Amino acid sequence: MRNWIQTFSIIDFISVGILLTAISMNAIRRLESCVKAYMLNSWLLSLLIAIIAFMINETHLYVAAVTTFLSKGMLIPLFMKRIVRQIKITHDVDPYISNSLSLVISGILVAVVYASLREGVFVTGVSKNALQISVAVILIGLLIMITRRKAITQIIGLLFMENGLFLAGFSMTFGMPTIIELGVLFDLLMGVIILGFFAVQIRKAFMSSDLDKLTVLKG
Repeated sequence: MRNWIQTFSIIDFISVGILLTAISMNAIRRLESCVKAYMLNSWLLSLLIAIIAFMINETHLYVAAVTTFLSKGMLIPLFMKRIVRQIKITHDVDPYISNSLSLVISGILVAVVYASLREGVFVTGVSKNALQISVAVILIGLLIMITRRKAITQIIGLLFMENGLFLAGFSMTFGMPTIIELGVLFDLLMGVIILGFFAVQIRKAFMSSDLDKLTVLKG
């Protein structure tokens, strides 16, 4: 089974899936679809960790895979869907740049990352491509944050960045100790709850979740 995983580059295929789900955010306008893209991204991340745990037979990685699936793949998406229903907005309209331009920029970012990290970087991790893909996901998450107007999509962009950071750390260190990973996931969960609460309050106060409305608060 382990040889089969290595022979068919299963880890690289899953890593590419993580990258594609991040890129797909640039073509999605429907908010619930954005949440589903993040959920699928987190499922693939959990699956990757579980496969690595199986390959090297590390118990703490099984724990990391399960906690990642439950927190990022289940709890956070369910909470985000509830926030989407509360703010009563179905689509992210009028982003700062068009979807097609976002896709082009995402492609350029991926190309730049692969060109920059192609040589001179030695990764003692699970896959040669995992580091490049993790950096690309971080940059795409940042792109989503700075090109979308709605608070909810900016939160999702931040979550994609966090998944990219998690994959980068995991690809180089085979994961942190369980207690640290649990602490990070707890902080992430609390952060999402607080940001979701702010998104709902912004919607109630300004009848919109467009963060540009906050400019009226300037003195």
